[in-house]
Amino acid sequence: MMIDFLLRAIGLKKRIVFGYIITGAVAFVIALLSYGAFNRLSADFRKIVLFSRRTADNMAFVAQMAEMQRQALIYIHEGHSSAGEQVGMIYQNMLKIIDSSHELEQLGAKPVLELAQKHLEAYYQAFQEVQRQRQLQQRLVKTEFRVYATRAQQLIEDLTREEGENHQLECAKMLNVLLQIEKNAYRYFDSFDGNYIKAAAASMKETHLLLDGFALREKAAEIDTVLCNYESSFLEAVQRTRGYLYLTSVVMAAQAYETIYQSRKLSALMISESERIQKQLFQHVSSRLRLLLLWTGFLLLFICLFSYAITKSITIPLKRLTETFKLLSSGSADAEIPPYRLQDELGDLTRAAASFKEKNIALRASKKELERSNDELEQFVYTVSHDLKSPIVTSMGFIGIIRKLASQGKAEQAIGMLEKVVKANERMSQLINDLLELSRVGRIDMDKKVIDLNVLLGDFTRNQGERLKTAKLTLIIQPNLPVIFANESRTLQVFENILSNALKYVRNEHEGRRLEISAFEDGQWHHILCTDNGPGIPPEYREKIFGLFYRLDVNIEGTGIGLAVAKKIMKFHGGDIRAEGSPSGGAVFHLTFPNMATR
Repeated sequence: MMIDFLLRAIGLKKRIVFGYIITGAVAFVIALLSYGAFNRLSADFRKIVLFSRRTADNMAFVAQMAEMQRQALIYIHEGHSSAGEQVGMIYQNMLKIIDSSHELEQLGAKPVLELAQKHLEAYYQAFQEVQRQRQLQQRLVKTEFRVYATRAQQLIEDLTREEGENHQLECAKMLNVLLQIEKNAYRYFDSFDGNYIKAAAASMKETHLLLDGFALREKAAEIDTVLCNYESSFLEAVQRTRGYLYLTSVVMAAQAYETIYQSRKLSALMISESERIQKQLFQHVSSRLRLLLLWTGFLLLFICLFSYAITKSITIPLKRLTETFKLLSSGSADAEIPPYRLQDELGDLTRAAASFKEKNIALRASKKELERSNDELEQFVYTVSHDLKSPIVTSMGFIGIIRKLASQGKAEQAIGMLEKVVKANERMSQLINDLLELSRVGRIDMDKKVIDLNVLLGDFTRNQGERLKTAKLTLIIQPNLPVIFANESRTLQVFENILSNALKYVRNEHEGRRLEISAFEDGQWHHILCTDNGPGIPPEYREKIFGLFYRLDVNIEGTGIGLAVAKKIMKFHGGDIRAEGSPSGGAVFHLTFPNMATR
């Protein structure tokens, strides 16, 4: 599995950190997907809220249109200037509503908004014209019309005084008709009933007929002129009234209707779009939730698989290491160390297990060595006790013979036997001294220094001259021997033991007894070869001659405590000694000392 392979190539800490990073990344992706889904839904919700607000504005627009019509009618019928001002304020508010609705142009509402604004402006322009016409009508009614009526009334009263009692009745009737004209005129302006116009015109005509019967023609003509102006002013006021009534009932009503129609049309568009967005919103919610759930499930599945892979990559090596440590803790040196090549905590545990195994192996070897040493020690004790007992038995035997000879009066023979007792005791003393030397090696007198073997062995040859001469053994020291780092007295003891071994066992009647010391080096070791021309050492005994368990009196070249002491001294110096065979058949003691250049 690719993930498992990749995880096994990453360290433990990095693996755990990588797991946290992947988990965080997955959480971030889920959050990002959720944000994208809810952001889209939020945009749709904003559209719905926008359309809801615009719908409310549209309803307010229709309500304000109705309020503007009501205020316009109040102004028209009652003439309140505050109603006219209210119409202007409502008009400005409605324009603001239209301006704020331009964001609906993407729905194709631009023509509707333009038409609504156009009809609203036409309505307000018509209302402004109504204001102008009504102001002119009010000026005619309240100023000119009133002036002409008062003037006609004064002239008729003057005419009554001048004509005398003959025309008082006609003048009173004329005044009454004049008042009737004024009354019908004001009733018309209050009710806009056309019958009052007819009644006023009939009264006006009757007034003209009454004037024709007066004798004072100039005065009557003046009254007739005032009455004509009065009639003209009244008719103009009627015309103005009919004009703004036409504007109100036809033009303004039509524009108001068109404005409301466009507003309702816009409302229908918004309702349709709002329903479409709601439907789309529900679809988006459903699809986004499905997509979000799908991705969340996929990512959670990925997290589970990834976590399982990380857990597996950690627990399996830990389980193997646990089993390995159980075996190692029980002392096993054959436990298999599971392979793990990364330099992390598990790698440290693996290396610790390998070290544990090495220690177990070393412990097993030490145990075997201890068992072997115990066996050697047991055999050594047996051998030493036997060898120490042998001189005592010999001495006791010769002492018994001496007693017997002494009792027989053979004093000279008894004295001759004393020499053998002395030699047996000397043999036992030598064995005891060798044992003491063996016990001292490595414990005392082991200070090391630089030693030139040419000088050391030269002095050794001179000191052993008498002994060599007596034993008829030739000691040959080859030149160019190495310089070593060792304890001088113990090194000298090694060569003394080798010489003693040669003096004891080398026999060669044809060539004479000979011991040759030479050297060579291989870069790391100095090799010292001590070669004799004796009978040699059989291969099966070449390793055993340095052991402590061999009997000290076995007639094999190299046996004895001396060589065991030499072996122990060489081990202390970091080197070794071993027995080999020479091409001529003699024995070779091969010594190795560490090279000072690589020490």
